[in-house]
Amino acid sequence: MASKSSRIIITTILGLVFGVICMLLARFMADVAFWPIGISFLLHHTVLGLVIGTSSLRMHWAVHGVFWGAVFGVFLAISCVGAAPEPWEIFIFVLIWGFLIETLTSKVFKRPQ
Repeated sequence: MASKSSRIIITTILGLVFGVICMLLARFMADVAFWPIGISFLLHHTVLGLVIGTSSLRMHWAVHGVFWGAVFGVFLAISCVGAAPEPWEIFIFVLIWGFLIETLTSKVFKRPQ
């Protein structure tokens, strides 16, 4: 059980870190306001990390990260239609963040599903 709780903590922290990176990228590359859009990116990615950590789906670690990135990416991209950055960019970035969260957790921190 300790391994599962440490996995959840690691994935949530990684989601938070990638949320900050995404928030800063959106702010300085697309001139997106920190409030409310930047903060929603931060919260969105933190929850993405939490869900990846708590998920009980049994699939290859890389597919697992991309799957949850796609699920979360679709909803975030839909909410950003008509705004900068473009929805397809948002979707691709969230796929990458999901993959990176799972990769770092499973391979670097050695906390498999």
